[in-house]
Amino acid sequence: MLSWQNITVQQFQDVYRLSENKTLDDMQRLEKIIAILFDKTEKQVEEMTVAQFTDCAKQCAFIMEMEKIPGKPVKYIRCGKRRYGIQYNPAKLRHRQYVEILHFGNKPIENMHLIMASLVQPVKFGFWKKNEAPMHNQIAQDILDAPVIHVYHAAVFFCKLYVNLITAIKDYLVAEMMEQNKTVSREQAEKLVDISRNAMAGFIQPGKWQNLSV
Repeated sequence: MLSWQNITVQQFQDVYRLSENKTLDDMQRLEKIIAILFDKTEKQVEEMTVAQFTDCAKQCAFIMEMEKIPGKPVKYIRCGKRRYGIQYNPAKLRHRQYVEILHFGNKPIENMHLIMASLVQPVKFGFWKKNEAPMHNQIAQDILDAPVIHVYHAAVFFCKLYVNLITAIKDYLVAEMMEQNKTVSREQAEKLVDISRNAMAGFIQPGKWQNLSV
């Protein structure tokens, strides 16, 4: 039976993108959602019997209720054979991680795996290893296959902390951005910081998917 417990980050993001696609009618959107969540091709969905299609549609109904995703922030995320620990304390992040999060923070749902890849640390034999820049793409790919109930709540919890911190250190972030890129003006840097903060603040608000109809 389909439930939040067996939805991956990749599926979650794919369905969200459909909710943002205004060119689809309700039936087209529903067909694509069923294909995503049941790991079927659109052709296979078209070949379903009416009873099969109706049953799948009923099982997909919960996906509208994003604010009701069960679960809570976890300390670790397992992605296949790999295990990652989540660093929730923004004050312990290095500058590179701040820059990455700031870059991806304007689209927190679409970039959830990329944001989390900047937060987590590989765990081997109980030891937390450093989050290194060359590992970012691999970690992000791993997180796409992780259960969304773990990643979502971890991301929301971190975003709450991050929004508070980014407000407190806005001047520092603006100065760092201007130092890293001499072509960026103070006005541009402040705008980028505000966009990231406001996007993450929006991400932690309930009812984000109320426009999704299945």
